[in-house]
Amino acid sequence: MMTYVKLISEQEAEGEIKATYEQVKQVTGGAVPTTFQAMANHPEYMKMVLQKMQTVMGSPELPKSTKLAIAYAVSVLNNCEMCITMYSQQLKAAGFTDKQLVEIISVIDLVGSMNHFNNGMLIKPEK
Repeated sequence: MMTYVKLISEQEAEGEIKATYEQVKQVTGGAVPTTFQAMANHPEYMKMVLQKMQTVMGSPELPKSTKLAIAYAVSVLNNCEMCITMYSQQLKAAGFTDKQLVEIISVIDLVGSMNHFNNGMLIKPEK
């Protein structure tokens, strides 16, 4: 399914959108993802999201590979095909193996099933 808003391509971008696209390309390694092409319909929002991305992903508190693994896990949980594809490619580029990607999914499976069990049994944390 295609997006239901117009995607503003790099070729169509002008002014502040074009300038923001240049910043996006620095963060993403040279491409303007479809997500940002859709966000370009609201340039102020797109700039805010880019700033948030730069702040969170650029912070040195956690290694980038850890942040990518978390982003991948959240994307799987939210069933975001675009993000699953993007983050799995970035993890592979960062040196993650197929076995490590499966390990991330196995952790999601384990913790998710334990969460469901505890919720279903109304098990509360002990004090």
